[in-house]
Amino acid sequence: MTVTKLRMGFREAAIRGHIPEQVVDRLTMMTILEAGIQAFHKGYYGALLDTNLEKSRDLRISNREGWDLALAAQDALLDDLTGIRWAHRQTETLTTSDFVLALAYTRDAALRPGYAPFESELLKVARVRNVQNFKPIKARGATNLLHRFLQLRPEATNVTYTGFIGQGEFYSVANWELAVSYTWEMYVNDEIGDFTSAMEELGEAAARTRAWSVIDAIARQAKRLPLLNGELGPTIENIQAVMADFAEQSVDGRFVSRTMTDMYLPATWNALAAVALNSQGVNYTGGASGTLAQQPAINPVYKAADPHPEPLMAEIFNAGPEGNPKYNDPQAAYADLSARDWVALDRNARPIEISYLDGFQAGPKTYTKVPDTVELNHGSFENHTYAVKVGDVHGAVVSDKTAIRIVQGV
Repeated sequence: MTVTKLRMGFREAAIRGHIPEQVVDRLTMMTILEAGIQAFHKGYYGALLDTNLEKSRDLRISNREGWDLALAAQDALLDDLTGIRWAHRQTETLTTSDFVLALAYTRDAALRPGYAPFESELLKVARVRNVQNFKPIKARGATNLLHRFLQLRPEATNVTYTGFIGQGEFYSVANWELAVSYTWEMYVNDEIGDFTSAMEELGEAAARTRAWSVIDAIARQAKRLPLLNGELGPTIENIQAVMADFAEQSVDGRFVSRTMTDMYLPATWNALAAVALNSQGVNYTGGASGTLAQQPAINPVYKAADPHPEPLMAEIFNAGPEGNPKYNDPQAAYADLSARDWVALDRNARPIEISYLDGFQAGPKTYTKVPDTVELNHGSFENHTYAVKVGDVHGAVVSDKTAIRIVQGV
């Protein structure tokens, strides 16, 4: 598709009386912006959007009335596409688009528990909350009852009243945005491909940002666990040390026991962790002198935890994300991190939490900027530029510090 052919098609439709002459330029531009928005969501959702494009296309071909009804039923998931849907209404006798309904299907699927747009296991394990505004949120799981169990009430005695202590972190969601412009010069040069490619990369960046939000919270708030031989990585001995640290803890004088269930690893340690966790037996070396003693041949950490590759974590721990002002700020706790550090947690305690502003649970929103001049094909009044902005609103926190560790890797 080129700008020239696209505009010629709309001009021909206007000459034949199918659309008003005055909407030709706007429809041309909105179609280009729609291509960019579709590329953005392809970058964000990946194969899930492709699957739903086929689903939308099949329904439209087999049952157009059902397709229209399905689109109307999904209206609440498409509040950021009013401009595109206006363009579709202008051209509904000429063309159709499977994208809008496919996006609605995709956003609906993304609301299911455990979905993560970016391949991040840490993002998948985070507990999800929805909030209505930008006010501070108190992390769940941070209010401690004075009694851990219900109390026995003997016959004819009064009930025991418990109390609670709030000890949670406060955090809030924040607005994350970027925009890509489509200039008048690109329009004149008949360029669409570079714009859609940039938008697809922007979608990948938006997905990556959700994972970064969780990893950043861990970097700032999780307890560090230095090990005597931490530079050796997740060896059997080091995994045992982490398990022991989880098993016996004290919080405000109360004994707390956690079980390490999952390990999140930089690429450096993937192979070593796989060997340590999946070898049933161990072979002892050395010990040529000294008293002869029997040793068990069973690996004490066999299948003790599930290992997960987390390459983005290593990038953030090493250098911080681009533009992050908190990197190397001791107050933000980034300064002592390494690309070889790894994360251990107790999944059952759900120690990570991510919140989304209502309306953003399924993913980011897109916003289009069209010219404010009469001569639309020349772009906006100030700089002859059209643009698409994407925005996402979320925030993350470590809600239970007894159930997560950053393990020293150097």
